[in-house]
Amino acid sequence: MPLRRRNDGRAPTPAVRLAHTLARAASDELPAVSALGLKAALETMAPASMLAAAADLDCWLDWCDAESRRAFPADPEDLVRYLRALGTDGKKPATLARRIASLATTHRLLGFDDNTLPTSTAMVRNALRANRRQGAAQRQAAPLRFGGEPAGVGGFTIAAMLDACASDPQGLRDAALLSVSYDAGLRVSELIAVAVDDVRPQPDGSGLLFLPRSKTDQEQLGAWASLSADTMRRLRSWRSEADVSEGPLFRRVGVDRRRAKANAAAEARWPEDAATVGRAKAGELVTYTIGERPLTRQGVTGIYRRIALSAAEQGLVDVPPDELDRAVKALSTHSLRVGRAQDLFYCW
Repeated sequence: MPLRRRNDGRAPTPAVRLAHTLARAASDELPAVSALGLKAALETMAPASMLAAAADLDCWLDWCDAESRRAFPADPEDLVRYLRALGTDGKKPATLARRIASLATTHRLLGFDDNTLPTSTAMVRNALRANRRQGAAQRQAAPLRFGGEPAGVGGFTIAAMLDACASDPQGLRDAALLSVSYDAGLRVSELIAVAVDDVRPQPDGSGLLFLPRSKTDQEQLGAWASLSADTMRRLRSWRSEADVSEGPLFRRVGVDRRRAKANAAAEARWPEDAATVGRAKAGELVTYTIGERPLTRQGVTGIYRRIALSAAEQGLVDVPPDELDRAVKALSTHSLRVGRAQDLFYCW
């Protein structure tokens, strides 16, 4: 079975995660795989791609075990049965296409030739096409534009969410996170990988962000993105408050409100005593802890949705109460990229 944790308790690297999953897939009947060749192949893959391939391979292996099917080399008919099972479970066409792409990748990693991949057979391609025609429409990420729709339709905007961010360490981090993600149009994998040294201030107050690697830059040539002066100001505020001088730029902020809640409960129960002693500000009783490791994909999604709820509670957005839950759930890490693309289109 693949190792999920290392001996030190931390999650294994993406390469190790995929390598162990491949070891689970390998059998005595398969030809030996060159360790050097496997290492070279893994070095060409982005970390997110390796994790996705490992998760997709686990899904395929679990299905093969349950159905008593041979995993490698896969039988094209078994792949069609697998796709139908996924479709019955409600998986979207894009998910099915990714699963097959991952299986093509893992076949290559295990030494199978491109010309004989079972994932490329006509029946598998036809099964994918049929699923796209018959499947439900994909749920798209809700666009998170800077100022909303051109016609003035109410909803969440970057401007409203920035206004909803507090002035405490968590709020300063959130504002900087939103601002950098929107300015640079980053994928979530690129956003959480940003390091302090990747940001280069410019004389006019703006900034440049260096992206050493991205999904479309597998050769690691790097790319640059522009950051506005407002974004640089938010970054300075966050770094100064959190004392972040090196390493990951966006980190977890632990918030401990137990003392503040206890103080509020005491005031509610014994108001005269509280008046005698004097009321302490709740903010002074909250403890913030800045983590050392970068945020996760799931953490970024949670941050966006929490800020959106705060914006709604503060009356900064025009979302009907009965639609609030659906509107918040529609936001994802891809929402800023979609919104930025729409902003560029309408400005053009």
